[in-house]
Amino acid sequence: MPRSPRRTCWSCEGGRTLPFEGGVSGTANGTLLFAVLLAAAYLFYGQRRQSILKVVAKTGSIGLLALLAGIGNGPWLLTLALVLCAAGDFFLAVEDRNARFFTVGLGAFLLGHLAYVALFAALAGTTAISTPVAAVIGVGIAFVAITMATRLWSAAGPLRIPVMVYITAIFAMGLTALATGIPLLIAGAASFIASDAVLAADRFLMNSQTPLRQFAGPFVWITYFAAQVLITLGILLA
Repeated sequence: MPRSPRRTCWSCEGGRTLPFEGGVSGTANGTLLFAVLLAAAYLFYGQRRQSILKVVAKTGSIGLLALLAGIGNGPWLLTLALVLCAAGDFFLAVEDRNARFFTVGLGAFLLGHLAYVALFAALAGTTAISTPVAAVIGVGIAFVAITMATRLWSAAGPLRIPVMVYITAIFAMGLTALATGIPLLIAGAASFIASDAVLAADRFLMNSQTPLRQFAGPFVWITYFAAQVLITLGILLA
């Protein structure tokens, strides 16, 4: 994997702990911080109403991570996965304008997961992980995937087949991340799976009277953005 001359292992500069060289004004660190600010803007303001802020913050935060992958000289599959996820975010942000946009967004995320699967498969065995730990995590991933498939088979209606394909891709992404043995990638994949599981429950299983539904949106966004950051840093700092 190519290495960037700006990459370091969590340097402390000016009292701040940053993942890349150059301090807070460095291009890589600045890009990451700007992405976090956009993600926070979406979390606190963008989810409340349909607005240009919602589209820009949701799409831009992941788009900036794709830019960071390029700045950090990361593998092209990482950049591709992030670009596809940003495209998925865009279509989901504007899905109220056209019912087909949800399916398009789902397709973009599916391709993004497949890009991650290819990327993680190429990194299999990078770091050793104990067999018991790997077994527990693997069983957990399988349990979530099977539970999602079982609950959504009927609830997804006409989207049943696309949703099942998507769940399969999530399962593969989780297992290939586990195979790398890289803690940040495993944590990122787990966070991604948690986000998608709650998103699916919110869309297909919960109703307006479900008490916890008000927390679904923030949970989905926090775990999703955290997943993308963990995966990006897991690759760039490896």
